Parts: sequence; structure tokens; C-alpha cells
Amino acid sequence: MSSSLQTLIALGLVALALTFLVRHWLKQRRNPGCGDSCSAVSSEVRRLRTRLKR
Repeated sequence: MSSSLQTLIALGLVALALTFLVRHWLKQRRNPGCGDSCSAVSSEVRRLRTRLKR
């Protein structure tokens, strides 16, 4: 395999990884935190918190 082909393949892999990371970063930025699907806080705890805030 020639060195120029290896360079092109490496650059393609880097571009693919960069695209994946930027897409993931933009997704996280749009929806910070875990939202309603957070498994750390159950729905009962959320209801109790809303009652206590009132």
C-alpha cells in the first residue's frame, strides 16, 4: 500500500471520527442533562419535588 493511500485513509478516518464527535456534542448541547429519561431520579421523586416546590 502506498504512503499516499495510507494518508488518505487516515485522513478519512479522522474526518469520520471528528464528524461523530461534533454531532454528539451538538446533540448534548441541545438537550443538556438527562431530561425526562434520567434513570437516576425516579418518577415518584420528581412528583414529590414538584409538590414540595408549591
